[in-house]
Amino acid sequence: MQLAIAVLVSYLASAALGLPESLWAVMSALIVMRPTAGSTLGAGWERMRGTLAGTLFGLGGVWLHHIGVATPLATLGIVALLALSSARFPAMRSAPITALIVLSSGGMAGQPALRVALLRVMEIAIGVATGLAISLIGLASHARARFDTACAAMLRHIAGEMQRDLGTELPAPQQKEAAAAALRLALRELALLAVSADREARLLRRPGSSRSNDGECARTARLIARIAQDAALFTRLVDSAPLARDDAAWRALALAAGRALETTADSMESEVSPDLNALRRFCAQGAPGDTAQSAAARSPIPWVAPAARLLMEDLAGLARLRAAANATA
Repeated sequence: MQLAIAVLVSYLASAALGLPESLWAVMSALIVMRPTAGSTLGAGWERMRGTLAGTLFGLGGVWLHHIGVATPLATLGIVALLALSSARFPAMRSAPITALIVLSSGGMAGQPALRVALLRVMEIAIGVATGLAISLIGLASHARARFDTACAAMLRHIAGEMQRDLGTELPAPQQKEAAAAALRLALRELALLAVSADREARLLRRPGSSRSNDGECARTARLIARIAQDAALFTRLVDSAPLARDDAAWRALALAAGRALETTADSMESEVSPDLNALRRFCAQGAPGDTAQSAAARSPIPWVAPAARLLMEDLAGLARLRAAANATA
């Protein structure tokens, strides 16, 4: 729906201004449109930078043509140079297309090349502005809410994978590899959504408000990536520790860590505090002065306790970060 509205609005705006090729505004809106305002702004800014660079190089190609350089040679050389630069600078991805448009349209309706280039920049600017405006006012523009939901889903996913790995049955190697690949992909998507949410928060921030929360979503995404690493460490421990997979210690860890992850996921979607008490008690087993536990209950501690403490510290850090964000919201 947002794409359809952006297409109509960009075309009508370009036509109302009397621009000769309104479809270039439509194309720009389609290129930059994203599900969130933050990601649309990033795509729009990159599109504009690439367009300006392509325009300048295109005009340079027109000048070369006027001083006698063969037109195909100048065109191919400039486009190839910009294509090569786009591999190093992603913002230049639209520059080769823009340069090619300028170089191939110098004779449009008898218009000089400079005027054609300026008209193209205006059309692209209309498309970019339309895409950003539609994304800002659209129902899917709340990147922070989507980010919090994605964080909660990720934490629940980590809990499920950890409980499976600590189960009595040894997962197949192919299953473990597929799960690890899916987790890496999900973490990358979460990091991209965090960038969009932070950029959108800066866009919508009220003048004079505190900037202490700048980058808060990116920090949250990094913490969740660390939590995933903490949970993955249990898989290696259960494979190397001198304990059977059906030992009560692993079941206790699965229950304690699972409870901590699940309640932390709940806290990402509401104001409730996570429950880390069970995991904290598990980490306390085998600590100096702990003589109440039996030798059987303390047996996994030399291998498990440090990893469990890492998980608990990262979950506690995530809870503090969340509380600070809510306090200053």
